[in-house]
Amino acid sequence: MPKRKKLTDADVKKVESVILSDTDVEKADRSKYGVARRSIWYILRFVLIASVVVTLCYAALMEAMYVSNIYIIVTEGMEMRADCILGNKSKAELTEHFTESWLQEDEAVNGNKYSLYRVDSYDHRLEIEKFRVWPWSKEATLQVVERVPNIQATPYSSDTTDPVPSWVACRYEITVDKFDGRWYITRLTVVDVDPPEEPHATPDYSKLETDIPHY
Repeated sequence: MPKRKKLTDADVKKVESVILSDTDVEKADRSKYGVARRSIWYILRFVLIASVVVTLCYAALMEAMYVSNIYIIVTEGMEMRADCILGNKSKAELTEHFTESWLQEDEAVNGNKYSLYRVDSYDHRLEIEKFRVWPWSKEATLQVVERVPNIQATPYSSDTTDPVPSWVACRYEITVDKFDGRWYITRLTVVDVDPPEEPHATPDYSKLETDIPHY
């Protein structure tokens, strides 16, 4: 029976060095894998954050553009509508701001309330109270109050003795829709008739009490 060779201290050290070197290689591999994994997560997180920021900026830009365009359409459109009702514009001119289907339903536009008068001047006031639109939406809603005071008009006939009718102030909910890249007013819904007018911030000095005698 062959005798087993006794391991010397040198042989033991060689075996230990081989085991240690294999362990170091495994640790190095795990370290490289960990670094690569952390790098990938860092890149993905950066891309995700950048995408969110770009999306939010794009949404804010689109909303600002929508608000600007809709504001112009509504303010110009409502003033032109008032001009048409008062007899200074034709109904056909409103199609740049209103849909034809709504113009057919608009009783004020199709009426003849001021047909006996030539309106020389008036004061159109439109106050936007609420505005709701989303960047991805093709519909917007606004709540406005429209007033037309100081109507100066002359009767076409001397037989007309009644004063020019007053404009009835209204609070409207306005629906605006987007068709083929353009916004149009598609509906006016009366929310309140003759809403109270808020007091002006500027005081009325004529009502102040003074020591100056009045003659």
